[in-house]
Amino acid sequence: MTEQATGRFVEETVSELKPLAVSTALADWDASTQGTPEALASAAKSETELRLFLSSASRHKTTADLLKSNAVDPLTRRQLTLLYLEQRPNQLSEEVIDDLVQRSKEIQSEFFTFRAELDGRQVTNNQILDVLRTELDESRRRAAWDASKQIGPRVAPRLLALVERRNESARSLGYRDYYRMQLELQEIDEDELSAVFDDLKRRTDLPFREAKAYVDECLAERYGTSPDALRPWHYEDPFFQEPPLAEKLGLGELFRRRDVLDIADRFYEGIGLPLTDVLQRSDLYERDGKDQHAYCTNINRESDVRILCNLKADERWMGILLHELGHAAFEKYFPDSLPWLLRQPAHIASTEAIAMFMDRLVYDVDWLEKAAGMSLPDREKMRSALSRHLRFESLLIARWVLVMTMFERELYANPWRDDLNMYWWELVEELQLVPRLEDRSEPDWAAKIHFTIAPVYYHNYLLGELMASQLGAALRREVLNSDEPRGYVGRRDVGAFLRERWFAPGASVHWQDLLEGATGSRLSPGPFVDEFVSE
Repeated sequence: MTEQATGRFVEETVSELKPLAVSTALADWDASTQGTPEALASAAKSETELRLFLSSASRHKTTADLLKSNAVDPLTRRQLTLLYLEQRPNQLSEEVIDDLVQRSKEIQSEFFTFRAELDGRQVTNNQILDVLRTELDESRRRAAWDASKQIGPRVAPRLLALVERRNESARSLGYRDYYRMQLELQEIDEDELSAVFDDLKRRTDLPFREAKAYVDECLAERYGTSPDALRPWHYEDPFFQEPPLAEKLGLGELFRRRDVLDIADRFYEGIGLPLTDVLQRSDLYERDGKDQHAYCTNINRESDVRILCNLKADERWMGILLHELGHAAFEKYFPDSLPWLLRQPAHIASTEAIAMFMDRLVYDVDWLEKAAGMSLPDREKMRSALSRHLRFESLLIARWVLVMTMFERELYANPWRDDLNMYWWELVEELQLVPRLEDRSEPDWAAKIHFTIAPVYYHNYLLGELMASQLGAALRREVLNSDEPRGYVGRRDVGAFLRERWFAPGASVHWQDLLEGATGSRLSPGPFVDEFVSE
């Protein structure tokens, strides 16, 4: 096929793919913001139609054949590669695709609409977190923690059946299992990923143990007990994925008197990445039937970027808002010259990197003063406390992602193992140093929504953390030179660097090439280790 004919094939494919992708994105948005049976059914129908289009065996064969040609220019080759990676997992029958979509949407619907019961009434995730952040009575803390896990037994049997069906579909395509397939489709080498994570586990073992010992001493003092007596409900997040004792920093009270939306809006405007239009299209506050989590979506890869949040005026949601708007900045500022297929991040982890780079700013004294307008009387004491908190948070994220990654790998390798629930707690005990509950056999892992809606995704959060540190080091070296970051507030040169070096290439290059072009090296744990692991 000539180069001109190859271009026509890509254009014709996109002309059919684009409206299906837009329709699916809109239907998913309606499902997550409304939670009605009609919206969820529409989302399932749209996703099935999209996947059926991608399932065309003849189109997939043409894509694969064109990729073997030496006559294809690099930009077209990259578009073909992305098409191939989207087509590959969909080389299945209509019956199988429809079954996979329906099973996933059914569980997703449960997460969107379910509200746990506490004290005889239905409560939101935010209300459960409020109890875990403020309550001193252990029995009430235990009740709130139990409530956070109530959805697990409701979805676990269906989720295990979905895992098995995903595995069957992956094996029919020649993969070991669904986990291996997803990594390959994300252009990640499983052995390389394991090596990086094993190295991080080794490097963080002692620093995390030491940092957590300090946190446990503080918690034991708070609850009038000993560190050995601490249990999962003594931590402030149901999965211990966020650090406790945030209230000791005093940020919650400071943010309660501020408009987090206005702070974020002005900050992004000040670095030359205005996102007011994104906020105007977004769904930002909690209500019945709405997804209780947060995410960013690019509806059409052109001008319709939105975020979903359940905002409260506290430091946690300030960080989440900065995080999701980091995703939004990436999605909004692709150049118009990029072909539609390439108007997306080079990799999931590359967009997580900018989101994580931004949400760390909540623990930056300069950012708090300059962006949030806070008056911090004992500035250096606050800087030290924030630095300690951020360091522990980063170590904790690394260990938590290891729990999720190792469990999910085993989940797909052996979904029906008898001790799966206990294996979860073995990982939690080993990696997060939270004592397992010997008398508990509930599927607590299934209460994590990602196993359903974002399978084989969680490793990208840790890759994003590594990239965020690498990106930050490059910014300080190449943009700020000898200047202090000072929260990056008003630094339009920072926004320009991100637009030109991180956003503009889109998916036109492999993620490792994007990283090397922006920071001078391929993925390296070094900057993260220097920033958070080493004292």
